Amino acid sequence: MSQDSLTQRESAVRKVLIITLVLNLMSAGVKIVAGHTFHFISLTSSGLESLFDGSSNVLALISIYFASQPPDEEHPFGHHKFETIGSLVIGGLLVFSAFQIGLETFNIAQKGSVERSFHIVPVISILFSMSLSFFVSWYEKKKGVELNSNILIADADHTFGDFIVSFAVLASIIAAAFGIFWIDLVVGGIVSIYLIYLAIKILKSNLPDLVDTSPRINKALLKRVEDIPSVVDMHNFRARGNMSYMQVDFHLHLDPDLSLKEAHRIGKTAESQVREILKDQAHHLDVTVHIEPFDHDHKKGDL
Repeated sequence: MSQDSLTQRESAVRKVLIITLVLNLMSAGVKIVAGHTFHFISLTSSGLESLFDGSSNVLALISIYFASQPPDEEHPFGHHKFETIGSLVIGGLLVFSAFQIGLETFNIAQKGSVERSFHIVPVISILFSMSLSFFVSWYEKKKGVELNSNILIADADHTFGDFIVSFAVLASIIAAAFGIFWIDLVVGGIVSIYLIYLAIKILKSNLPDLVDTSPRINKALLKRVEDIPSVVDMHNFRARGNMSYMQVDFHLHLDPDLSLKEAHRIGKTAESQVREILKDQAHHLDVTVHIEPFDHDHKKGDL
């Protein structure tokens, strides 16, 4: 991928993150003010969760900046894993916010009754926040898929979780109109548990990339490379990475009577074919082909 392409992708991802940052801060401010004013722990905790959404946007902006830097002497394969690391840190922030919300819920439960008052303002604030959360999640997920960005997709899942939890927050506020206040504390606990669930989900989706787990690839399609004239077989296929950046290498057994120039041409043809086969699995592919002369002492290798 050219540096111009990296810069364009960074600019597009940064634009999405800045838009979602502003919307998350708006949502957080509305919920925290309304929650504190009318003493709803569920609404306040939801506001704190949205505030952490905003902080994760800032973290994502920093991660994207480093991930988009070109290869250098110390990082010859580029800096793409900074995006994965950023996604994992977002997961860590979710755990931290979950414990903060859980602790606040526990403290209020220990103190006993807290004066709460039903008012239309908390209802409006949570409905406003829900509309923002749904839009942010939809927009960020859409752009994450378009730009092959793990960090946008992780953040979109996080924000959609906020939207789902908001239904429970709304229920607790409505219950207060009928004098039922214990639901407020229950919802505060649910928010905490749900954030931990989201953190585990983000960890499971990003950790394999960090430890170079092989992506799922239909190797039956790759066997088409063996249909290229003078290719005896393709073997020792390896891949690592994600849909943003993937590194692939494989070995080709070729007719030993080919000239070096002809072997090189066939290698480039095989590389192009692999790129075409995997074009929907990664935004950028780094493909390395190892060419070997075939003799009858060799056994045809497996992918």
